[in-house]
Amino acid sequence: MRSLCVRVRKGEGESVRKKLLEDGLLNQSLYVEKDQDHLYLPVTVRPDVGDVEEREFRERERDERDYKALSQVPEELRALLPTSFDTLGDIAIIRLPDELLPHSKTIGDALMLAFPRLRSVFMDHGVAGELRVRDLEVIAGEDRSETVHVEYGLRFKIDPRKAYFNPRLANERRRVASLVREGELVVDMFSGVGPFAIMIAKTARPSLVYAIDLNPEAVELMKDNVQLNKVDRVVPLEGDARQWVFDLPCADRVIMNLPHTAKEFFADALTRLKMGGVMHFYHICEKDEFPAVLEELVTQARGMGVEVQVLRSEELKTYSPSASVFSADLLLIGWL
Repeated sequence: MRSLCVRVRKGEGESVRKKLLEDGLLNQSLYVEKDQDHLYLPVTVRPDVGDVEEREFRERERDERDYKALSQVPEELRALLPTSFDTLGDIAIIRLPDELLPHSKTIGDALMLAFPRLRSVFMDHGVAGELRVRDLEVIAGEDRSETVHVEYGLRFKIDPRKAYFNPRLANERRRVASLVREGELVVDMFSGVGPFAIMIAKTARPSLVYAIDLNPEAVELMKDNVQLNKVDRVVPLEGDARQWVFDLPCADRVIMNLPHTAKEFFADALTRLKMGGVMHFYHICEKDEFPAVLEELVTQARGMGVEVQVLRSEELKTYSPSASVFSADLLLIGWL
C-alpha cells in the first residue's frame, strides 16, 4: 500500500526510527523499505522535518505473538476472546464478557506477554457517574493507571480512572484540526484532558481555544498537557459548559464531544456560534437513527430562528452491537 515516508541515509536510520516511534508517527503496520543508500520509514502523518515522500510499502503481518494463543482459557471459550482493546501509552484496557471473567488474570498475563511494552492491563467495567470516568480493575502488571499517550506526535498525560480519554478518536481530532482556519476562535465544550484543543493549537493557527470541562481532575491534566506540548493558545476552564459559553466571545467553531448528552447542550452552543461558524457534534444512537437525529437538530435550529446545514456526517466507531458513535459538521448559514 502507498504511504508517506521519511527518507534517511542508512547510517542515520536507527536514530530517526526511534524518534518517530517515540513521537507516535512511525507506521508500524508497514515494513521499512530500503535501497542501496537509504531507508524509507513509513509514517502516519507528515512530520515537520526530514525528506518526506510517498511510495509503496509491504504490509506487515502482526509480529507480536497473538495474545489469544497465549491465553490459558478453555477451548470452548476461546472464540469469546475480544479481538480489540484500547492501548493508552503503556497500559491496555480490555472489556470481557461474563463468561471470561473467571479467566481475566490469565488473559491479562497473555496480553503482557504478547505486547512486552505494556506495563499494566486493566479490565474495563464501564464508565460511571456524571464525569464518565472508567471503572478499572488491574488484571496484570502494576496497579497504576497514569500514563503518557502519544498521538500524532503530541504527548498527553492521562489517567482513565480520573478523566475520560478515547484513543480511537485520534483521526477525528486530526481531521477537525485540519479544518481550523487562521485566527479562528474555538470553544471545546467538553475538553477532557485537552486532545482536541491541543491538537488544534499545535497544528493550526487559531486565535484562542477555550477548553472547558466539568471534571477538575481532567482540567488539571489538561493544564499539564498544555505545558507538555508547549502550546500557548489553549485556555483551560473548569466548570459547566452551559454557564461558561455565555461568558466567552462567540466562536467560529464549537466542538461538542459528549456523545451521550450533547443534544441537551445544542441550543446553548448554537446561540454562541458566529454566523458562518461550524459545530462539530457527536452522538451515540442506533445505527439507523442518526439521520433522524440530525433532522431534529435542523428543526430545533429553525425554531430558534436560524438555519443550519449538515456539511457531513460519519459513523466513527461501534459502541455496541446495535449502536455507534456518529459525528456531524453543522454550518450556521443565517437567520430565517
